[in-house]
Amino acid sequence: MKTQAAIAFSADEELKIEEVDLADPGPGEVRVMVEACGVCRSDLSALEGKETVQFPVVLGHEGAGIVEAIGQGVQSLKEGDRVILSWTPACGVCSGCLRGEVHLCDAVNMTTEGRGPLTLGRQPLDRFMALGAFSQHVVVPEAMAVAVNSSLNAVHSCLIGCGVTTGFGAAVNTAAIRWGERVAIFGCGGVGLAAIQGARVAGAAQIIAVDPIPQRRDAALELGATSALEPALAVKTILGDTQGGVDAAIECVGNPEVMADAFNVIRPGGRCVVVGLPAYTEMLTIPAIMLLQEKSITGSIYGSANPAVDFQKIASLGDNKQLLFEPLVDKIRPFTEINEGFAEMREGSLVRVVLTFS
Repeated sequence: MKTQAAIAFSADEELKIEEVDLADPGPGEVRVMVEACGVCRSDLSALEGKETVQFPVVLGHEGAGIVEAIGQGVQSLKEGDRVILSWTPACGVCSGCLRGEVHLCDAVNMTTEGRGPLTLGRQPLDRFMALGAFSQHVVVPEAMAVAVNSSLNAVHSCLIGCGVTTGFGAAVNTAAIRWGERVAIFGCGGVGLAAIQGARVAGAAQIIAVDPIPQRRDAALELGATSALEPALAVKTILGDTQGGVDAAIECVGNPEVMADAFNVIRPGGRCVVVGLPAYTEMLTIPAIMLLQEKSITGSIYGSANPAVDFQKIASLGDNKQLLFEPLVDKIRPFTEINEGFAEMREGSLVRVVLTFS
């Protein structure tokens, strides 16, 4: 079939919306009509070279839509199902999947190297995270479209496909925040604000948000932070106010200096979780002696989540207003204004721009 997709032909050009060819779903695949897709900072990172893509590429991975067609052998989905796209293939046979860690599936890849159902004339198109959701329609494996029963609008549910699951899961899964703990969240973009809500839902007694942008600090306080600090004095203030450090710190910036700050504010025996995406060449330096205080530091990808289970749980929290989605979306734009949305996200002050396709 023919559909419209936004194509990045190079890192330096604006995205161009073109009519492309989309193959029918094969065995084990489904076709989804995309209703909404967030402009995630990982999409910007792909253009900046922090993620591997092959031009020309269709970016976009934070999508939600409706199943239009199914291929042979598909069992978990049917036409008409509302789904959220997941960027873990959850292949079920690799070592990560067999351990129950589908977020570490060996098949996770940022690039398809032009393989797949999408072409522009005779030119194969790469699809970021094997999704390429800046398109009116996508064809994906069954496991990468998760059916969710929810009253959430697609403008909000699409965020579960990446940012909300990444941040919320980092708090409740990776950091395993417990009732009554003290937590610091560094970076209050979409992922950081989701982490703050995760800490609140988990029962944290004190949630300290750190961000240089006043509007984001205000949003953090609205969503559950008990205090919000500028970065310059954050480490000194946190150590003083907590009398030695927080139980857990979550870094959502992708800057090694901020990662070190997050590590430095945890108490002996505390946990530091790194979520932010640094460049491949950047190095993190921490005092090795601090490890003898049983401080730990670990990474978190996709919130250590199992989308087949966690997407529904997160959506249900949204349905009953325990998890708030409205403050996570600053602006809604039609798909045709994708370049304006990218420009706004590059400015750094907005939490999320979401594109709609109808």
